[in-house]
Amino acid sequence: MLDRLIRIWKYSKLLEIIINVEDRHFRKKCTNSSFTLLTPNCMAGLIYHRLGEQFCSPTIDLNMQNSDFLKFVNNIDYYINQNLIEYKPSNEKYPIGILKGETEENDIRINFIHYVSFEDAKEKWERRKKRIHKDNMYVIMCDIDDIYEEDYRKVGYLSDRDLREFEKIECNNKVILTRDKERREPYFKYIKPNYRRLFPLVYMNRDLIGLNGFEKYFDFVSFVNKK
Repeated sequence: MLDRLIRIWKYSKLLEIIINVEDRHFRKKCTNSSFTLLTPNCMAGLIYHRLGEQFCSPTIDLNMQNSDFLKFVNNIDYYINQNLIEYKPSNEKYPIGILKGETEENDIRINFIHYVSFEDAKEKWERRKKRIHKDNMYVIMCDIDDIYEEDYRKVGYLSDRDLREFEKIECNNKVILTRDKERREPYFKYIKPNYRRLFPLVYMNRDLIGLNGFEKYFDFVSFVNKK
């Protein structure tokens, strides 16, 4: 019964109105435009939608392992000039692409989890990568060591090596969202996870008034306003 009521509310006109009010609130605060937001998950797309901004980033509706994402961001000039190659494992239900590195260990895997076909995913990737503005670029990550792991109890923190790679990123602003209250580095932002929801450590589940988990604790508008 509760699940049925939640589904009804999720698609209700009233919730749609509430979300539209929230959108206007966030958009009024935003003073930046044509910015490139890179994330290894779907968060970039959610933020662009909230702010009504064009997708000036190829990392939309997809995910990458954090180590691959860091390679991509720190060598973005190289990887955006590589041909996206289709990878066809037998056990996946969504398209997968590979960007070849200078060595095999530097290859990058991209899971296009919200695309029906590789052709559509590649077309969107090619179009959006041309809009990258490196002089107006922002990076958001989550402090988890395996973005593919569904069971949060099996997920640890980013490795020291990943953190060193993150520190190398050159951009206007960068942040790691973390569940660790003890983190004192300036680029960490603590967010209390909701372990009753799916994927609690990426903070993207909407609540009953339409706010995503990260939106309640992380001022993402001020984050992308910083230049």
